[in-house]
Amino acid sequence: MPERKIWELKNQTVCSILGLTYNDRELSDLFKRLKLDCDSVTAYEMHGGLIQACSSQNKTSKQLDRILKDRFERYRKDIERIPQEEIYRHIEDGSNGNGTDIPIPALIWFAVRNQRGDADAIEAAVFAATHMYEHRASRFYGELRRALPCGVPENILMELKDASKANEKLRTKCNRLERKREQLKSEIESVREDRLRITSALDEEKRLNRGLVSDLEGLGGEDTLNQTENLKKEIDFLTGEVKRLTDELLSRDRSDDVKSRELVEIEHRLEPDIGGEGASADLNGARVAYIGGVESLMPYYRDVIESVGGTFCYHCGRCIQGRKEIETLVDGIDMVFCPVDINSHNACKYVKKACKMRNKPCHFLRSSSLSMLIRELGNHAGK
Repeated sequence: MPERKIWELKNQTVCSILGLTYNDRELSDLFKRLKLDCDSVTAYEMHGGLIQACSSQNKTSKQLDRILKDRFERYRKDIERIPQEEIYRHIEDGSNGNGTDIPIPALIWFAVRNQRGDADAIEAAVFAATHMYEHRASRFYGELRRALPCGVPENILMELKDASKANEKLRTKCNRLERKREQLKSEIESVREDRLRITSALDEEKRLNRGLVSDLEGLGGEDTLNQTENLKKEIDFLTGEVKRLTDELLSRDRSDDVKSRELVEIEHRLEPDIGGEGASADLNGARVAYIGGVESLMPYYRDVIESVGGTFCYHCGRCIQGRKEIETLVDGIDMVFCPVDINSHNACKYVKKACKMRNKPCHFLRSSSLSMLIRELGNHAGK
């Protein structure tokens, strides 16, 4: 079916298409593209000038007709699914047809372009729908302008997009911290089960000791002395086992306490980390070495470094090969964190000398805790 040109449309229809398609900045760019003078001309004057130019067939109206046709061509297939006489109803009720994201000016453009006997009636219906739509939009704009603190409704979409991105980042971080918390809970539960098993083993050892004592008391005859010596040796052995198991229990208790404190620390940091997202450190892919510390906390050191964009390297602090292995490690990284509470004296000395000779930043930490590492990363970001 032949299509009507823009100079064949009524002025109010052209006004709606142009006004809904181009904002002030795009209108100025369109003027330059059409090689029209836009110096000292207001947006309203440019809008009115284009409508006037489209009232007749001329170079400007022909060029503008091609520009609009190219702009809306990608919506043609979606709009062809909508009956021509029904398009204005989609404008009235806000439906874009089949769930497709079709802008209102594209709906207007295809509704009024076909050469049909009822073209004028469709154009009038479309204008009526868009005219009331514009009134509703103006009222909504005024309400937004009064309600917003900045008084600039145009900024609200950009702010919503920024807020959505920030919310997604916070959600990712919350999920990561939640997984860490669940992991720590699981490890603490495992330690508690181990403690129960050790306690049960200790009770069994005590029972055996009591049985040995009873047997010793009931011994008699010529072999008493030898049996007594053998029993003493067995008691000494069992006593050593009891001491070893007791030490293991105490060690696991201390590990349990450390993990409990780390869990509490993570829970306490969860909300502040969300509030302070904009102030978190960003290492921008820097290679970070952590030398020394608690080896069982190494996965959490790694998580802290990688969560702020760093690449993690770890060295336990035991310099088996001497100074050379520390120097080799420092050559390949950008900065070093070195706790002094759980570390070898040689490691601290080698790190300090190697970093100084290579002009690499080195941060000596008072403790090996995760909170100390996080605090020092914050201080580094502040610099």
